[in-house]
Amino acid sequence: MRKCLPFSLLKPTNAKRRLLRETYTTFLTIVREALSSLDGVRSRGQLHNKTYGKLKGKYSIASQLVIEATSYAWSARKTIDGDVRRCVVRFDRRLFSFGETRRGNPVLTLRVNNHRIGLPVSRDGAYERLKGHLAHGWELTSVTMRRNQNLLAVLSKTMPEPPLRSNWVGVDINSPRIAVSIIDPSGGVLRQAYYGKDVSTRQFSFEKRRAALQQYRDRVSRSKAGQKLKRLSRKQRSYVKTRTWQISNRIVELARRFNANIAIERLGDLRKRRGEWNTASRRKTNRIPHGFLRHALRHVAEREDVAIREVNPRYTSQTCPSCAHISKSNWRGYAYFRCAECGYEANRDRVASLNIALRAAPTVNTSSASNMGQRLFPEGSASVSMRVWQGEGFETTARENPELQAHRL
Repeated sequence: MRKCLPFSLLKPTNAKRRLLRETYTTFLTIVREALSSLDGVRSRGQLHNKTYGKLKGKYSIASQLVIEATSYAWSARKTIDGDVRRCVVRFDRRLFSFGETRRGNPVLTLRVNNHRIGLPVSRDGAYERLKGHLAHGWELTSVTMRRNQNLLAVLSKTMPEPPLRSNWVGVDINSPRIAVSIIDPSGGVLRQAYYGKDVSTRQFSFEKRRAALQQYRDRVSRSKAGQKLKRLSRKQRSYVKTRTWQISNRIVELARRFNANIAIERLGDLRKRRGEWNTASRRKTNRIPHGFLRHALRHVAEREDVAIREVNPRYTSQTCPSCAHISKSNWRGYAYFRCAECGYEANRDRVASLNIALRAAPTVNTSSASNMGQRLFPEGSASVSMRVWQGEGFETTARENPELQAHRL
């Protein structure tokens, strides 16, 4: 388990600030050169072998910082569209030390370019919080520096493997909303809910405002519109991060309440670059904070002792959870699912979350398709769950006829 805590530094001297600024500039330059050398490179190791000798001889910087810069370039190769303008410098254990002086004052020592500098740390609440974490078994593994020269402590702690619970929570992450389904060991649906619809709508609103400001900046004034664009971008990032943590806490709280584990899809990088898809589809996909939500879910789940598992994402939204029939013809529009084989009807995101939970549950996953349908609907009908709005999400509270359900989806 990892987390970041800020270092509150006392004001460094001008010479130390200059060295920190030079280190950041050199690191960013190496990242740019590494990104320009990606032709024919298929792995992080290949990029290192191709660029390390040239970069180490060209720049006066610690060898480990060259390795960190090429590693950062490889990690960011798909998310950076065009020229990279900022980065995060990582100092590993060979490049920093944290302790106290003879007088008991805390100090952080960093290797910057060809110098080692000591940065005095303020004895404020952030320092006391860091000391508390170190006293409770957390380990300071690295230090990161941003463009504004703010430093963060990266802490790590090995958590015990959480025990497996009886029920499972399936989480399907999409651009409009996050669908959640909870099942018991027999495959019966305990509850279904939607979260995060406001994240998609607010992001769309942010994008419209940013587009208008960009047009104004290009036609009328660069200074005022540019400043507003920066503030708006920071506000958007802050909103998405805050809501992502809130949603993650809600999902983990739901899992604890229903004595359930969490199942998510095993997906890679979903971000699309310019030219891969059309503009509308690319923006809709890139609007999903998929990677950050996975990180937040894992962090909160480990903290709350809830097991989290990954399942195969293939055909989760095309598979009927009642008869296991797989076909793209089951899609009836963007959000509506109707099985061409048995007539099962539901929201497509809800179907995907239900299939994710069913794949993670060992007792249901080993059963046949017909038994899966019997577990979901023991009365033998193809009825589906009625959605009732309560708070933030739709919840399963009753059964109803599929013909009536079609009008409510």
